[in-house]
Amino acid sequence: MRIYGFNFDVLNFLKNLYITSMLKLIKLVSLFFFICGYQSKAQDVGFEFHRENKRSYKINFVNFNNLIIVKTKLNGQPMNFLLDTGVDKTVLFGLKDRNKIVKKTSQKIIIKGVSGQYKTYAYKVENNLLELHKFKDKSHDVYVIFDANFNLSDKIGYPIQGILGYDFFKNHIVRINYIRDFVKVYNPKYFNKSLKSYDAFDMRIHKNKPYIQAALKQTKEWQDYVFLLDTGSGDAIWVKQHGDIDIPPQNFADILGYGFSDIIKGIRAKAKAFEIGSTTLKSPKIAYPDSLSYQGVSFTSKSGIIGSEIMRRFHWYFDYENNKVYIKPNADLNEDFNYDMSGLVLKYDGFQSIAFYNNIFPNVKVQNDNSEGYNKINNSQEILIKLRPILKVGAVRHNSSAFEAGFVEDDVILEINGRKSHKYDLQEIMKILSSEEGREIKFTIERGGRVYEKSLTLKSRLSE
Repeated sequence: MRIYGFNFDVLNFLKNLYITSMLKLIKLVSLFFFICGYQSKAQDVGFEFHRENKRSYKINFVNFNNLIIVKTKLNGQPMNFLLDTGVDKTVLFGLKDRNKIVKKTSQKIIIKGVSGQYKTYAYKVENNLLELHKFKDKSHDVYVIFDANFNLSDKIGYPIQGILGYDFFKNHIVRINYIRDFVKVYNPKYFNKSLKSYDAFDMRIHKNKPYIQAALKQTKEWQDYVFLLDTGSGDAIWVKQHGDIDIPPQNFADILGYGFSDIIKGIRAKAKAFEIGSTTLKSPKIAYPDSLSYQGVSFTSKSGIIGSEIMRRFHWYFDYENNKVYIKPNADLNEDFNYDMSGLVLKYDGFQSIAFYNNIFPNVKVQNDNSEGYNKINNSQEILIKLRPILKVGAVRHNSSAFEAGFVEDDVILEINGRKSHKYDLQEIMKILSSEEGREIKFTIERGGRVYEKSLTLKSRLSE
């Protein structure tokens, strides 16, 4: 999803879009709204149950690399959306033929990458029907990105056409269960569950994103931080590098993630401990993004991000209307925090569109260049939905096991330990590459039209 989208001090009415990729992860883009015009619209009611007296609704999700992927329908067309508390607008991508959807819209958005160098545009399309089974928003606004570089599927390794954030959470109490892979939405009028066994937090909603206070011990001393709760980030903890920060001495430089054409570099390490409510996590992963590759946005010195590598270890209740969040440890609490020990940065290459959807926006109106009126457009539309499972080496960390074994960028991974690479997903591959120091991993690769056999031995990156 880009990236790291939270600033307490960013300019007025600037919106941040925090998007995740899941290879080495994390990404960041900021949405800077440029108001092109104004169109009146009906009052935004938001998501509603199919019956007024419905108490709750359960929505199953795909837990992919700890990211929450839900099945939706946009104007009747099936799509996969990333459910992301770190974004404040619904974003759609993978579309083609912009002129068939919009010519002039009420809002035009400039999207800037984390380095501040790369930018593209998104266009607001109003009054759409967005459905998660029987949980529906009949007047949902989406921001459509046509730039082909904005493709989360390549980075995550799972077909995703959109990102859904604040609008899903704002009017209901939302439970997230990472163990059983479901989200449950409650009608606040009828919610009467006892949450006495949960830790309760005051939650600040800033620019439509949730923040809480927690304590972090990086080396010797505990420090209080304000953290963005970001279900769209696959990492554990991010904090800003600054002069008085005490970075753990065992660390290594790494690629933390990708934006559009941006690479987010920084330092990875393990903190001593992280305390959230009554629970203390030992040796959590922590990342410090490099300010030079992160000029597009700004952190404050005592702010950070809690991603899904932390969040998946808890049960959650979000109550945006009352500014409360409730958490309780789950069965994954004490799982180890492991880093990749291969030195390979992997990516999928060649996710292509093979299915085409028509009439995604049947009621869209656009303004003629020479008229004050609005005309309906001829709106045949296409969307990316299918993957070509081609796994490539995106980068090789210097002096790593992969570097010593002779892997190079753009090597095509055909097999891992004798199994075809397309039979793995990235989550399985990352588990293998972070499994056990000293383990030998065998690969079959293609380079320049020729096939080679290679192997590497996993080596801890924190012991270098």
